[in-house]
Amino acid sequence: MKRRAIESDIGRRIRRLRQRCGLSLDDVAVKAGISRSLVSKLENGRVSSPIATLANVAAALDTTVGHLIGASSDSPCVIVRRDERKRISGSGTALGYGYEALGHKRLEKRMEPFLVTYPPGLSKAPRLSHRGEAFLFVLRGRVAFHHDNERHLLGPGDCAYFDNQLPHGARALGRTPALALVVTTES
Repeated sequence: MKRRAIESDIGRRIRRLRQRCGLSLDDVAVKAGISRSLVSKLENGRVSSPIATLANVAAALDTTVGHLIGASSDSPCVIVRRDERKRISGSGTALGYGYEALGHKRLEKRMEPFLVTYPPGLSKAPRLSHRGEAFLFVLRGRVAFHHDNERHLLGPGDCAYFDNQLPHGARALGRTPALALVVTTES
């Protein structure tokens, strides 16, 4: 599925959930800690957002990121083939991160697995925060990982388990993208 179509689908789900909850754009913006303008752009499929932003919007709407990105099955085992991964952001984000949802077919879940591609060239790691915990496992390349006031250099095979509520972020080191498996929980 093309990225614009995915963003539009996510936007429609956000709008539908917001309206079903009886919330205004301002209500969601305040609860999610983002601007009203960003909520509107998300609903209209005009912007890709980092997982942290989608997690905050999901929390504001009392749902999961998986639901926002189109989870569709409550089967006890869901298989997502390589060509079925759902790329939910990338060059359209300010960070240029690429997120591929790996568990998007399962509706009710306690964790969200993603492949995250960190592009080279960012001068500093972003500082994101949202509810839950996360696990990051570097598959390829090297990253500078920041959590609260700590900085860690991670390479292939290195991992971090951390609290998402503290400011955190990563950036690729060197001239090539880095690839990591990131698993988040939303509670």
